[in-house]
Amino acid sequence: MHKTGGHHSTLRSLALLLLVAGCATTYEPHLVLPSASLNRSIDAAVELHPLVASDEILSGQHRYGVLADDFTNPPPSKLTQTLTAEILAELSAHKVFRTVSAYEPEPDLLLTGRIDQFYEHDRRKPWTYVPHYSDQLAALFRLNTYKRTGEVRLTLILLKPTGARVGSYTGQAQFQEDYTPHSELRPGDRLNRAFGQALAQIRDEMLSDPDLPKMRRVDDHTARR
Repeated sequence: MHKTGGHHSTLRSLALLLLVAGCATTYEPHLVLPSASLNRSIDAAVELHPLVASDEILSGQHRYGVLADDFTNPPPSKLTQTLTAEILAELSAHKVFRTVSAYEPEPDLLLTGRIDQFYEHDRRKPWTYVPHYSDQLAALFRLNTYKRTGEVRLTLILLKPTGARVGSYTGQAQFQEDYTPHSELRPGDRLNRAFGQALAQIRDEMLSDPDLPKMRRVDDHTARR
């Protein structure tokens, strides 16, 4: 009977672990690129190759994704693929290049890159673990109960089809904030905003590069006229 009870206890523990795991939210990157101040595009057909994560990320030395309670991240390879797809979609939507796609039959330039930092860490402040008093203190003094830090650092590289380097462009965004959780500000939202800020820096560097040919940007609604 004792063995049977232990077996049932183990099954209940496993079921509880599965239930907790099932409630976890998986981080989904979402890139929104701010509008450019310059009304121009780079006059080139560009083929985007998959970005790669740095050795520090792949070895686990650097965090990758969102570190928060009840949050999980896709495997590093899948997260990198998703980041590449988001970059492609936004570069295309904002007409940063004449054309940009994952395959160009006769590309003028190749675009690839490296992800050096991409993380957000959300955690409760130490004083919130004090029983009985933490909620009262937070309400009385309107104190933020959580802290959020993170960084995005990307490098995109333009190459000629021969492999010769044309230019290297880096974007970086960091954040360190106190906050109180609510339904409209979830873990990962701040990381996504930093993603857009970093890529906007890269976009602006490219558009200001005198060695890259430019053309007047033609938006979709203008092209249909």
